[in-house]
Amino acid sequence: MTGLLQDFRYTVRQLHRSPGFPAVVVLTLAVGIGANSAIFSVIEAVFLRSLSYRNPEQLLILTDAQDSDIQGEDGGILYKDFSAWKAQGRTFEDIAVFYRNSGWSRVTLTNSGEPESVQGAFVSANVFPMMGIRPSLGRWFTSDEELRRERVVILSLSLWVRRFGASRDVVGKTLQINGANSQIIGVMPADFRFPAKDAQFWAPITTNSNWGDPGLTKIDPQQGRGFYARWKAVGRLRSGVSLAQAQTEISAIGARLELVDHDPQRGKVKALPLRTSVSGNTKLALSVLSGAVFLVLLIACINVANLILARGAAREREMAIRTALGAGRPRLVRQLFMESGLLAVASTSLGVGFAALGVRVLATFGPKDIPRLEEAGIDIRVLAFTLAVSLFAAILFGLIPAWKISRSGPGESLKLGTQVMSSSIGLKKTHGMLVVMEFALAVMLLIGAGLLVHSFLAVEAVDPGFEPGHVFTMEIAAPWGRPEPRTRALYQSTLERVRALPGVKAAGGINGLFDIGPPFLLGLRAIEGPAPEAKEKWTPLIWGTVSGDYFVAMGIPLLRGRPFSDQDAPNSPLVAIIDENMARRYWPDEDPIGQRIKGQDRRGSNDDWVTVIGVVGNVRTHGLDKQSTPHVYEWYKQSGELSQDLIVRTTTAADAFAAALRAAVREVDQSAVLSPVNTLDQQLAEQLSPRRFHVWLLGLFSFIALLLACVGIYSMISYSVAQRTREIGIRMALGARPRDVMKLVMGDGAKFAMAGLAIGTIAATGLTKFMASLLFGVTATDPVTFAGVAILLMAVALLASYFPARRAAKVDPMVVLRYE
Repeated sequence: MTGLLQDFRYTVRQLHRSPGFPAVVVLTLAVGIGANSAIFSVIEAVFLRSLSYRNPEQLLILTDAQDSDIQGEDGGILYKDFSAWKAQGRTFEDIAVFYRNSGWSRVTLTNSGEPESVQGAFVSANVFPMMGIRPSLGRWFTSDEELRRERVVILSLSLWVRRFGASRDVVGKTLQINGANSQIIGVMPADFRFPAKDAQFWAPITTNSNWGDPGLTKIDPQQGRGFYARWKAVGRLRSGVSLAQAQTEISAIGARLELVDHDPQRGKVKALPLRTSVSGNTKLALSVLSGAVFLVLLIACINVANLILARGAAREREMAIRTALGAGRPRLVRQLFMESGLLAVASTSLGVGFAALGVRVLATFGPKDIPRLEEAGIDIRVLAFTLAVSLFAAILFGLIPAWKISRSGPGESLKLGTQVMSSSIGLKKTHGMLVVMEFALAVMLLIGAGLLVHSFLAVEAVDPGFEPGHVFTMEIAAPWGRPEPRTRALYQSTLERVRALPGVKAAGGINGLFDIGPPFLLGLRAIEGPAPEAKEKWTPLIWGTVSGDYFVAMGIPLLRGRPFSDQDAPNSPLVAIIDENMARRYWPDEDPIGQRIKGQDRRGSNDDWVTVIGVVGNVRTHGLDKQSTPHVYEWYKQSGELSQDLIVRTTTAADAFAAALRAAVREVDQSAVLSPVNTLDQQLAEQLSPRRFHVWLLGLFSFIALLLACVGIYSMISYSVAQRTREIGIRMALGARPRDVMKLVMGDGAKFAMAGLAIGTIAATGLTKFMASLLFGVTATDPVTFAGVAILLMAVALLASYFPARRAAKVDPMVVLRYE
């Protein structure tokens, strides 16, 4: 113990004697430790933190195996299949059914504040007891209430606070959902977000107004799945039952059902852990970020190791004297590790502060598609991870210097002069090896960031097919239950009022401007002339209903034909405008104007011929990084759909117009449900926010890595020049010119950089293949990115080597030799 205290006091004196060294080391390590802890806090919240349900590892989501969205927007199961699982299954303790779709379970709330459109979930009554979580206020509904179709509703905590001011007497009050009075019976806790975090209320599945008549005992088996019915199920496994066993049983029951009751609507069902459904599709992106911050930590540790080596070389004589006085190698290693430990402790303390700041920034500016991001924070698990990272860093940056420095022989070190002693070939090789490793890691990180930047720029460069500048949008919905003629009048009056606003160039509407999910899959029932496509070969078509000057307001060019007009009345021949994609798909060698189609659009199986009157340009409404899907546009006076998204092109982009637009709509109808006013530019930016977030974050880490690599090679070359001063002086005395010395020194830097580039490029070629799904318009081995990173790092290496080389070229040989 006495020896440890002596080592501690000696270490503190040594660090206090040169405060610049510990300051640089602590700051460098704190950045690496803080970044790792911040990213780990997100990973812990999204993937590792236990869900707030009873035994959450036993909960499974059951959905269509063809479902392309793991969080449950598309696909579905047959209700009769769900009933069979519940009756015949032996692997599940219980199974519940729920219904959630961004369109058909979105409802209008009235009678308690301004009308509001919110996302809800319609669930069977056994969902709540199966999850094992009780309302924080009130109660959940019962199976009897579900069978009687009683209109009861449970609120989310956020909805309770927003519309009722967190009043505890909310139970028993009435909330109008789609015009029907529902009695509030409870409020769920904040951490209940089933089946998705945007669920604002829960009601019995039998009360969904969009269903018509979905009574549990009267469900039409053919409507158990399809456009209007997207059932999903959640089940709790019995104790000791595995996911594989449950999947086998579900598949076997499905096969038996298919033998006795073939149904073309039936699909293969997959079972997924509920955690997988909650975490969504963010695993790869977060894995890339966590790998990036780990590389930053490694680079920081290598830099610190280089600094300690350089400092230790100057202390070689000190170590030799201590060895000659009887200190053994274990004592010297312990002394050096004491120094590394103190630096690690200080770095950890500062790193925790950086991590807390980083978590706050991530929660504030992170994309909405990262689930549970708002739950990230510095807790016990994150602190334990931070301590583990700090210990790893202390060993990594302290082991090599301690081993190298403690190996110096006392007799030889005391016999030689300081200059000769410090030019240890072994230390020089170790410095070079560390710099090569540092550059290799920086190459890997920079190539990954470069690919994401290249990909982001490619997405930004995509032509959306419309002109987003100076365009405002707002979703308008009529109160639920309003007759169709009055709803049409609302949209028509709104358009007329908005057109009269100062600065408005054009205004129109469409029933769903942006839909980021998969396109609604409908084909054509018939084409006049060619035979229709078989259903299994249907080309995905998006059917939109437009009003007013929609195409002008959006800036979508009319390529041929004519636009819709007032002569296209409800009783007139049905007409449609198609986009260029559809024209090329069905009429590649002829004029599509005047062609007639029969569409299976949102009106159902329509047997009327629809005449194509115009062709417009292609638009990307499902995301700029997705291929443009063929569109069919119908006129609102002839379609069963009503326009909801108002599009207004103006001569100004001033924020004041947003308030004027909202006020104008309110003048037409005080009861209309309005969304916030946005611009098209804002909505496009929102689409790109996940990519932008990953690019900025990985770019920041890459910049830190580049800076550390620059510092690393600068310190290594500076150290080398300092140790070779005598050699350089002799060279210059024998006739070497300053430029020869600069070439020699910079050549050393270039040599180490090229070795690091070679190793890093080979490693990056293999690692970037895992990023392929995150890229757009660029391959994982894009030569432009690889070449750009190589040029950048070589330039950095030469720049970092230039200043020590210039200092070496100014060495006066007479001064150097006089001291020798």
